[in-house]
Amino acid sequence: MKIEDYIVEAGSLCALPDTCQRIQELLECEKSSMDDIAEVLSYDPLLTSHVLKLANSALYNFSFQIDTVNKAVSVLGIDAIYNLVLASGTTEALGRLDTSAIDLDRHWRNSINAALIFKRFAKQAKFKNADSLFVVGLLHNVGELIVAQVMPDLAAKCQSYTDNILPHDKQLEILGFTYAELGASLFKYWKLPKFMVNLTLNQHIPGYSTEQQMMHLATRLALLSTHPDMYVQEQLLEEDVIKKLGYSQTEIDAAIDWANIGAFSVFAIVNPVSNSIY
Repeated sequence: MKIEDYIVEAGSLCALPDTCQRIQELLECEKSSMDDIAEVLSYDPLLTSHVLKLANSALYNFSFQIDTVNKAVSVLGIDAIYNLVLASGTTEALGRLDTSAIDLDRHWRNSINAALIFKRFAKQAKFKNADSLFVVGLLHNVGELIVAQVMPDLAAKCQSYTDNILPHDKQLEILGFTYAELGASLFKYWKLPKFMVNLTLNQHIPGYSTEQQMMHLATRLALLSTHPDMYVQEQLLEEDVIKKLGYSQTEIDAAIDWANIGAFSVFAIVNPVSNSIY
């Protein structure tokens, strides 16, 4: 099967919620206000609940409680709220897929760690789009969920990577393409920003831009933290990339530790059906 076939087969099961699409439209309208965003969210109690939980999670570590949509919009701003809606809406949509063929806890543990590490790097670099990069990290491996729905036997086989073969190499061997390529196609289907598509598509290549190098490093560090008994740092990380970004070993270790701790509060929000004690 081709990548496009997987998107078609998954179809309406992985369509973005109407609320996400409506907020996308509001962001494109210059006349839209914070009140407009809050009003749209108020009509979707489930999504609102997820957004508020994320706003009060380790993503922000506020010293106060954000208990209403209006307060969330006022404190975080429209762009951050949109990214929280996007993170909540996409995971809600993906939750409708049959993922019994894969280790779903492992999938989300890896995805959440990549998202938190990527956001940490972005905030340290004072990037204004740190929340957007969190979403990219969270969904960087979304292709796995699509394959699990459409071709569960192949998804199960793709999990059989080892210390001698990285996950994306195993995906190429089994599918003829990577989850990164499928995820980028899904992002296009969802009409997400082009930079999100490109970062997802090229996650296995360090690239030349700082964002791309951070994305690559974040996904590799997440893989390392998910499989500490399978991989070692020297095997996954390119020394020249770390040097270009200017990170010390202490900063690398701190990023992994911070993600491992923060993931506790995010995991139950994006994967509420899990029985894991992660």
